[in-house]
Amino acid sequence: MFSEDYLLRIIRQATDVVARIIGLRISGDYRDAFQEIDQNLEQLFGLDPKLIRLLDDESLYRNLSANEQLNLERLGFIADLFREEGELFQVQGKNPESKSAYVRSLSFYLKMDGNIAPSHPLEVSQKINEIIQKIDINFLPGKTLFELFCHFENEEKYADADGMLNILCARPGANADAVREMKSFYSRLLEKASTELSAHGMSRAAIQDKLQELE
Repeated sequence: MFSEDYLLRIIRQATDVVARIIGLRISGDYRDAFQEIDQNLEQLFGLDPKLIRLLDDESLYRNLSANEQLNLERLGFIADLFREEGELFQVQGKNPESKSAYVRSLSFYLKMDGNIAPSHPLEVSQKINEIIQKIDINFLPGKTLFELFCHFENEEKYADADGMLNILCARPGANADAVREMKSFYSRLLEKASTELSAHGMSRAAIQDKLQELE
């Protein structure tokens, strides 16, 4: 198990590490770039890189929480590493691997986003938006879609939040919780002024119609 001081030293080097990975990618040294990513992921998780690849996002997140060393900088560094892995796979034309890395990166950015109160730094929001431009959100896991919905609602991007719920509710065998959340979301929106709704891509009449359809 790595000590807290050791992990903090690693995290403080995050900017330099990411810059080094980008430089290796640009110069075509893909193998060295992947090795740099694996080395840092191993240090951050305290797990063998092969095991990290086998575990799902929630298992990795629980591992971080169980060690009681979870902090936002660590989450951000991990998300950055997976994002760079996605970039490396993309330039090599390995689209399934690239998508997997981007989705994992998005998962950790959203974890970071959800742990910041009362609002997240603009940089995190920008990174989330950049990632979702690189993937097909229609195929995201339901939990990630719901986290994106929460992210967009908190940002007052109500039309985008509505889009996430629509994808969830349109899936075969849609969870009843998604429908209930949609009703609750529309009810929350109706408490806002019409000018505020229109400024964020929604109209009161359309929301009322949608809410009525759900009854």
